[in-house]
Amino acid sequence: MLDSEHTNMGTEGMFLVSLNLIGDDQGGTLLFRDIGDVSVSFSNRGEDYAQAHPGVTDYRASDIRLWCGEFYEKRFTEAEKLAILPTNRSDDGIVIPGFTIPLPGAANGTVDFDPAEKVLEGDRIFLPSVEEITNEAYGFTDNASKVAQFKGVNSGYWLRSPHIPTFPLDVGFVFSFGAVMDYPVNANSMFEMDTYARAACNLDSSRIEALDELLATGGRTVWRVTMKGDEHNGRSYDPSLPVVGEVLDLAKTVKIVAAAAICIIVLLIALIVWLVIRHRKKKKAGKG
Repeated sequence: MLDSEHTNMGTEGMFLVSLNLIGDDQGGTLLFRDIGDVSVSFSNRGEDYAQAHPGVTDYRASDIRLWCGEFYEKRFTEAEKLAILPTNRSDDGIVIPGFTIPLPGAANGTVDFDPAEKVLEGDRIFLPSVEEITNEAYGFTDNASKVAQFKGVNSGYWLRSPHIPTFPLDVGFVFSFGAVMDYPVNANSMFEMDTYARAACNLDSSRIEALDELLATGGRTVWRVTMKGDEHNGRSYDPSLPVVGEVLDLAKTVKIVAAAAICIIVLLIALIVWLVIRHRKKKKAGKG
């Protein structure tokens, strides 16, 4: 949970981000935009491709935004969908510290991102921006606070912010060790790493009907959330799964209701991981 009282639009509600990362339906990596095998380096930044394909770093027409929309449609109950607010937002440009040493395209040792007008227009599930993921008010005070995992492994994830034209194929990205930099939209560069989504949303907290405690240990509590109009969401949860028992840390949360709301995304992620593992086990058993 990034804000228990306000959305990222500044209105009443909650601003949430998943603690763990999400891959595609097969558990694979996600690209910001699939542009084939175009490779980016300090000497070849993809200027020719960007000139021939304007708007390649625009989140609004990206593959990852389409994925966010499909994730919302497929993975939530109707009651949960009603609780997730449509988000409308434009992002200001932002300059953040880089490696603090001059590099090609970053002469001042900073990483610069362009503003994005109307980057979110009615989006229910979306990627965080560079400004949001570096905002100390949201708890992102150092690199360690930005680290997120995919199936228990520290991994990188996309942000919705476009880099300035010095790297015309790059967008905001959080590396596996928590550094916020930029990365080519197709993840094809001199650095190779897995790339995932860290889903965010705004929630209408007034639609929370009931909470059921599933597990409480070591200062961590996992809750099942039932929304109004959804007497039983039809999902079963196994709190013995590490991905469930370790994802929520409510020790610093003032309101139980506010903290529990993040389960809408987090428990869903756990369920998806469990289903993938179970499917693979059945597949292996069938081969045997």
